[in-house]
Amino acid sequence: MNRGREVLEARQVAIYFAAIVLGGLAGMALGGAEALEAAINPALALMLFVTFLQVPLVELGAALRNGRFLAALLSVNFVAVPLLAFGLVQLLPDDPLLRLGVLFVLLTPCIDYVVTFAHLGAGATPDCCWPRPRSC
Repeated sequence: MNRGREVLEARQVAIYFAAIVLGGLAGMALGGAEALEAAINPALALMLFVTFLQVPLVELGAALRNGRFLAALLSVNFVAVPLLAFGLVQLLPDDPLLRLGVLFVLLTPCIDYVVTFAHLGAGATPDCCWPRPRSC
C-alpha cells in the first residue's frame, strides 16, 4: 500500500497534467461542457472521498478529548482567521463581488491542503516518516 502511494506521489504532476489533457480531449470529443455536466457531481464526490481517505478517523476521538488542541482549533478558526479576513478585505477595492470572493477563499475550510502539507512536513500522521525515510 505504501509503495503505491509513493509511486503516485512521485508522479503526481504528470498524473494531474494527463488528467487535465484527457478531460479537455473528452470535453471536445463529446461536444463541450454540456455533455459532461452530469459527471460533475459524481467526480467531485469521488475527489472528496479520496481526499478524506487520508484523514486518520481512528484518532479523531483522542483529538476531541485534547482540550488544548480544541481551544487552539476553535480560537484560530472562529476568532483569528475571521479577524484576519476582515482586516484583509478592508484593503481591497470597494467591489462587493471581489470582497465576497476573497472572503469565500479565506473563510471556507479545506482539508486537502492540510493533509498534503502534514504528510510533506512529516506531521502527526500514522506513518510519520512518509514520504522520505527519516527517524521518527
